[in-house]
Amino acid sequence: MRNHDDMSVSKLQIDSELHAAELALEAATERRRVAEHALWEAVGASAQTSGKELVDAARAERAEAEKARVEAEAVVADLRRRLAHAQERETSLLAVTDMLIARDEARRANGAHSPHNGNGGSPKSGRRSFLDRLRGR
Repeated sequence: MRNHDDMSVSKLQIDSELHAAELALEAATERRRVAEHALWEAVGASAQTSGKELVDAARAERAEAEKARVEAEAVVADLRRRLAHAQERETSLLAVTDMLIARDEARRANGAHSPHNGNGGSPKSGRRSFLDRLRGR
């Protein structure tokens, strides 16, 4: 079961990283909004004075904020994809585990009713036909 635990830890780590990345994306989006507002204020102020440097600085900050937002968005998208993949792997592993448990339980149940448990039967009767198994013999 070590594999299952590793996948759970991996899934939990990815989920934690995704939460942090989503917070970073929110912060980057807010930073871009503030930078856009500052740019519009600088453009408005430049009409009254020669504020070309102020406008250029505001444009640079807005571009940097947009770049940070795009990068954060890419990280969030990648982590969401990785989390979905980890969840699919975990679901698949649990399905296989359930199948193996059911098979083991069925073998045990069949073993309790087999001819080798002291209830008689010939040595060949250890291999039951399909119909016998359906009928529960």
